[in-house]
Amino acid sequence: MTFLSQGPKKPFPIAAVPLLNSDMSAHYADTPSTPEREKRPETDALILPFHLSLLCSSRVSAQQLLDLRQTAPLFHGINLAQHWILEGHLDEALYFMMAAKRLGIPFIGKLDADDLSDLQQEWSLEDLKNINCALTKSMAKLNGLAPRPSSQVVCAPHGAALDRLAKCLTEQPDLRNRVCLTTPTMLLEAQQKHTSQRALNDHVYRLKETMPHMSSHNRFGKIATIGLISIVSCIGLSCIVWSQIAIFFNFLTLSIFLSLAFLRLMAYRALPRIRSQAKQSFSRLQTAHAALSYWPSYTVLVPLYREADMIQDLVAALSGLSYPRDCLDIQLLVEADDTETQAALTTIKLPAYMSIVQIPVHGPRTKPKALNFALSFVQSDLVVIYDAEDRPHPNQLKEAALRMEAGGPSLGCLQGRLAIDNADANFLTRQFALEYAALFDGLLPFLADERLPVPLGGTSNHFRTSILKQVGGWDPYNVTEDADLGLRLTRLGYRIEILQHDTWEEAPERYAAWVKQRSRWFKGWMQTWLVHMRRPRTLYGDLGRSRFLAFQVMIGGMLVSALIHPLYIVSFTTSFAAITFNIGTDSTLFWSLMVANGANLVMGYGGAMLLAHRTARSRYGYGWRQVLAMPLYWLMMTPAAWRAFLQLLISPHHWEKTQHGLSKQRPPVANAHKRQKQGP
Repeated sequence: MTFLSQGPKKPFPIAAVPLLNSDMSAHYADTPSTPEREKRPETDALILPFHLSLLCSSRVSAQQLLDLRQTAPLFHGINLAQHWILEGHLDEALYFMMAAKRLGIPFIGKLDADDLSDLQQEWSLEDLKNINCALTKSMAKLNGLAPRPSSQVVCAPHGAALDRLAKCLTEQPDLRNRVCLTTPTMLLEAQQKHTSQRALNDHVYRLKETMPHMSSHNRFGKIATIGLISIVSCIGLSCIVWSQIAIFFNFLTLSIFLSLAFLRLMAYRALPRIRSQAKQSFSRLQTAHAALSYWPSYTVLVPLYREADMIQDLVAALSGLSYPRDCLDIQLLVEADDTETQAALTTIKLPAYMSIVQIPVHGPRTKPKALNFALSFVQSDLVVIYDAEDRPHPNQLKEAALRMEAGGPSLGCLQGRLAIDNADANFLTRQFALEYAALFDGLLPFLADERLPVPLGGTSNHFRTSILKQVGGWDPYNVTEDADLGLRLTRLGYRIEILQHDTWEEAPERYAAWVKQRSRWFKGWMQTWLVHMRRPRTLYGDLGRSRFLAFQVMIGGMLVSALIHPLYIVSFTTSFAAITFNIGTDSTLFWSLMVANGANLVMGYGGAMLLAHRTARSRYGYGWRQVLAMPLYWLMMTPAAWRAFLQLLISPHHWEKTQHGLSKQRPPVANAHKRQKQGP
């Protein structure tokens, strides 16, 4: 059936027609009906294509629609009706219901995936959006129709394809007995459900199949678990019993702390230069905006699990994204058995550019598994990840699109700056905000500027879709998939840069919730370090010396420092007492110990505090009073780190859910981006 062919979608132009940017009815409110139209009501049917004739009303004449149709070169494959549907001016179901009535064929308002025949293997899952028809099984019970012994053709053509369907039905009236009409959204949703097993088999676990050495699917055996726990216990006891081991351990931990401090101090020193470069980069982006002809297509993936309380705010935040609706596809990923979130979504009429994707209950219940499943069907140029509590800046997608265009094919990922909008709720959220400011406004921009490995945040990651699929997507077995993916991109030769626009999110306000979240992060970083250090020589060859050392400091050093922070204090106390009483305070060893630990206090704590103070002051207005409390916050991380270590041995793939929507300090969505006092 040739009428079902449909050309590929092209990007929507940046210089969109101003006429289509406001409410559709307003364009024609002052337009008088023409005498010609009053005398010849059949004119619309005579001169308009079928898909446009459906749009005629008392306020929109055929001539006006034809005039708008002259802008077709600007739309490049997006017809006027489709554009109005995506902009929210036209109801999709009503449009196709009217088309079915005019064509004299049934309209299917609810399509069951089990009624569809299998998709031909030559069709890739990414191309499902281009397939505007499907065959049903014989005796399928289509919504409102009696079962028929032969298969039926369920179609949802747009634009010229709908015109060809109308012509075909006119020339072959018998086809009306086999053809039904539905909406493109309904057909795509049914096709995705029908091919879910194929997506699981071919895409979700692709990393484990194609690059098993980079996947964390392996678990610790009982012998390895017992052995590792025994080694760690022996080290801790030895530091207490034997002073020599305590002294050695003290100097060893000093080297780890000082390496982290050195990295932070370098970031602190480079911050003014990086901020200046960022301003210049923004200026160049404005030039690029004027030169770029089209916006690339964008898919927004939002994994949800037990997020019923966040749905209203989430939809409001995503609706505020300033990006051409013709090029935007927002997918809300919901677990198939998460009835609470699904029920909350049914209470909201989602915009046409938002859809719900059900994630099958299969394998590990992790965020990266849900993302991989959705990625199986993505065909857009760019893709971004947001969490349920996120409030991205309205212009973040535009900045990312322009940066990708200017960055060239080696730019694989852009990380948005994450900030905390309930920062002033209590001590914990203030320290969380300080930590985020130092990381996303200070350290990560420095790492990206130096082309060092960047441990991505779990949200506001913007990718080229082709590159993301090429590197295997996310590891569904890694509970901190972002850090792992960031290193994998670097190993495979791709750059990561930091965006200027923010994403505001909610910090846990209770220590119990914070510990669970931090344990998951620590566990995922442990998985990442163990996976990539399986072949250290290969990793060294992929990264080179400076990047290899930076990885050891950022991931390995951060983990070790969180685990041994109290042990460092114990080892220093034990060493100090042993040297003082057994050797004396005049010895070289005593003064070496004091100088080294003093330098650690100044550089280790001082470097982190300087970076946090400079970044948090500009973002939140925080002063030294909040910054000086950071050492207590670091000590609070140790229980979470050891909890993560035990979970790594017992339940490595268990995802501990962080409950959102509990804070009463969050500003309304409309005011989310007014918290910042000064640009980063």
